[in-house]
Amino acid sequence: MSVAQSEPLTDADAPAAFIDLERYPLTAPDSAGYVRVIEDARGRLAQSALLALPGFLSAHGLRRLREDARALEPRAHRSVKQSNPYNVPVTDDMPDDHPARILSTTERHGVAYHDMGGTAMAALYRWAPLGRFVADVLGLRQVHLHEDPSNALVLQIYKPGDQLAWHFDRAHFSTILQLQKADEGGYFEAAPNIRSEGDENLEGVHAILSEKREPPFRGRSEPGTFVIIFGRNCLHRVTRVIGEHARISLILSYEEQPGMKLDAKTRKLFFGPDAPDDP
Repeated sequence: MSVAQSEPLTDADAPAAFIDLERYPLTAPDSAGYVRVIEDARGRLAQSALLALPGFLSAHGLRRLREDARALEPRAHRSVKQSNPYNVPVTDDMPDDHPARILSTTERHGVAYHDMGGTAMAALYRWAPLGRFVADVLGLRQVHLHEDPSNALVLQIYKPGDQLAWHFDRAHFSTILQLQKADEGGYFEAAPNIRSEGDENLEGVHAILSEKREPPFRGRSEPGTFVIIFGRNCLHRVTRVIGEHARISLILSYEEQPGMKLDAKTRKLFFGPDAPDDP
């Protein structure tokens, strides 16, 4: 299969050009405008565990990242699996109404970081002011780039019929750029803070999974929106995509500690047999 090539990076592709700097002044971290954005973002994230920053990408940035997405799509690895929200095996000692016994399906296409060399996406991910912005919103001294050669940056393509199963994230936080909406479906549904470190709230989780209770949040972000989610205690999914156009997003993985990466077996499970082995 022939694979389209991403457009070569030019001076116009400096990552700063991808961001609406008037609205989100990432290159002026000492400015009053930057401080206001950070304070507002922190407050909203603390209140809801979900933060959506619309219009984060400039028109040029959104167009350029979509060009990358079109060029990279033939490299996407399709994965299909059924899982429970904890991604753990079901054991005999679990009661019949344990939410781990309720499975849902993931069908999606993903392009891994190891296939993104020389792209605008990779340049934006490595751009220091974006990492500093994420750290400032989260109230951290700094964040580190994820060191996995495949999972650090992932282009998620939900084609018609695809969906993401109900799950909790392993990471404390996730950062996502929305690039394209589906024609229909492809909703992000979530129950933020449905559990805590001291209370798994199995009854509440079961109610969502068994559709006895509606998830508190349901929405579709506009393309160009930057999202931060506290996903470890947030039950969430992406509903089935309907229509001709895929739902496309870019997952940028930042870590609180350096050196984080997947083991080779998990990497190949997620991204296919051609994913790199550990050095």
